[in-house]
Amino acid sequence: MNISNIKLAVKTATLSALSLLMLPNIASASFMDGFKDPIDGRIDASQWILDNSAGFMPIPLIITEPAVGTGGGAALLFFHETEEQKALREQNPEQVSEIPPSVTGVVGAATSNGSSLAGVFHSGNWENDNIRYLGGIFGADFNLQYYQEGSEQANKFNIKGLYFFQDIDFRLGNSNFFIGADYVNMSSEASFDLSPMLPGVDPLALDSTDAHLGLKLTYDSRDNQFAPRSGTKAGMKANMHGKGVGGDFDYQDYHVFVQSYHRLAHKWGVAIRLDAQSTTDGAPFYAKPYIDMRGMAAMRYQADNTALAEVEVSYDIDDRWTVLGFAGSGKAVNNDQSFNQAKWQNAQGGGFRYLIARQLGLRTGVDIAKGPEEWTVYLQFGGAW
Repeated sequence: MNISNIKLAVKTATLSALSLLMLPNIASASFMDGFKDPIDGRIDASQWILDNSAGFMPIPLIITEPAVGTGGGAALLFFHETEEQKALREQNPEQVSEIPPSVTGVVGAATSNGSSLAGVFHSGNWENDNIRYLGGIFGADFNLQYYQEGSEQANKFNIKGLYFFQDIDFRLGNSNFFIGADYVNMSSEASFDLSPMLPGVDPLALDSTDAHLGLKLTYDSRDNQFAPRSGTKAGMKANMHGKGVGGDFDYQDYHVFVQSYHRLAHKWGVAIRLDAQSTTDGAPFYAKPYIDMRGMAAMRYQADNTALAEVEVSYDIDDRWTVLGFAGSGKAVNNDQSFNQAKWQNAQGGGFRYLIARQLGLRTGVDIAKGPEEWTVYLQFGGAW
């Protein structure tokens, strides 16, 4: 298990909350007025989310990740809108906020294959978006599958433990560049089901701690952090794992990525994603990168190095509804392989979005993707990346 899965859970919880807060009590007409946009009169959650950001709110969550099955849970979230943000929003109701409110949350979820997750987190935007922060602690118990190189046979394993993370970025002057660092400490127990090979043998359990200190440089000119329509986010990151930072494994991993969004015309948009990750020898199997793309289960295509490219084309039916199609391809390559030896793994699909919170620029919808093995349905809150 790696930290990207935990951060994905945090993002899903946050964006799910922003979307699902709009679920109304249809018996109350006055309640429904809070979900009507004063600009176009259509269903919108902006006012409800922002004007009621006091106290914790219970939010349902839905999980559709093929690696762990279907499931759900709930989050208790608190939105922190600054006085400056509130004043700007009230003065300019037609304007989409470029700085999302900070969010503190408590999350719990479980899935059909017996996996579960619970934890607390805070996602903050401070000093007029000059400082960005994400931190928290999660307890997780995941039932997953591990595929050895060249094998179609899945090896079942369970991993459970505590995942603590701190992530902070500082804007460089008035630019779109951020310099940052993060720290992750993951103490876990991994147990492997040996019964397919050795019937009657008890599962093999391994206790370990994987910790890293990471340094990163990020460029972010996106027009919205929840569901960008234009701009680019790109970055490079190096993580140093070892006993000096509290772990049992000595290795390094590196990550470079580009996510670029463009408007081709008033109604047409295109988004491009490039991503590459590399891990040196010494990493535990669960920490190695995998092809992370719609249509592919987590850890299905995993190796020492991964590279992928994905493109998404969208069309706005009107100011609220958008349809889209996407396709991508990636490779998982071990250190003892050449790039050409690894096979390209392809995925494609389509979906739709609805602008559910105009003043936050938040869109929600559904994607259906087909990877090498199966069809998968994803409930999306914000951007897919």
